[in-house]
Amino acid sequence: MYPFFQKGITLSVLYLIRHGQACFGTDTYDQLSDIGRHQSRVLAADLMRAGIRFDACWSGTLKRQLQTVDQVRSTFREKGLDLPDSTGISGFNEYDAQKIFRAVIPLILDEDSEFIHHVNTMHTDHRTFQRVFERAATRWASGRDSLDEALTWSTFAMRVTNSIRKIINHSGRGRHVAVFTSAGPIAVAMGNVLGLSADKTVTVSWQIVNSSVTRFKFSRGRISLATFNEYGHLERNGEKSLVTYR
Repeated sequence: MYPFFQKGITLSVLYLIRHGQACFGTDTYDQLSDIGRHQSRVLAADLMRAGIRFDACWSGTLKRQLQTVDQVRSTFREKGLDLPDSTGISGFNEYDAQKIFRAVIPLILDEDSEFIHHVNTMHTDHRTFQRVFERAATRWASGRDSLDEALTWSTFAMRVTNSIRKIINHSGRGRHVAVFTSAGPIAVAMGNVLGLSADKTVTVSWQIVNSSVTRFKFSRGRISLATFNEYGHLERNGEKSLVTYR
């Protein structure tokens, strides 16, 4: 867990931004959908409207994360503003859900053969997919199974934590730092600060909206939560269809 602040310290702000909607359910998932591009541009407009400017910009290395950066940058440039060049860190990439499914679902089926009915329809029914996803992700995070070390929750959480520490150590006081990432890493940051268990941290990740912003304040190796899952920019124009989770 990260320690909390002491008074009298000039704080920096870390903005963890979830990528826009990806192409869920397609063979080219790792890229923004039309909605995802629109969400990213709406976010950029809202940041500019609020007068938020970034001193540094980081991101994961997945296409959907990098494309979100590009959409925000191009929207800034249209108004004559700059977004700092982003530095990619693979530690901000999402976990590989497909690999985890392949490792964990057979273990669940060994204990609950009826679960196969959900598995067989998960790619044609969004509700069934969510049911399978939640059960598999919770099982994975529990750490109860013997998995390849590269696939474990603890390995994933540690690489996210180390990436955040790198940014904190790299940044000076009073800085505004953007990180374009995914729901899993944002949830890990939340879990670290709030002292959540792994299964509760995974549950948090399911609530994080595409292009939402979660803010942390930090200084001298200390970090605390300021806001979580801000997505008012998607609702201000009355476009409820822009609020997506996948």
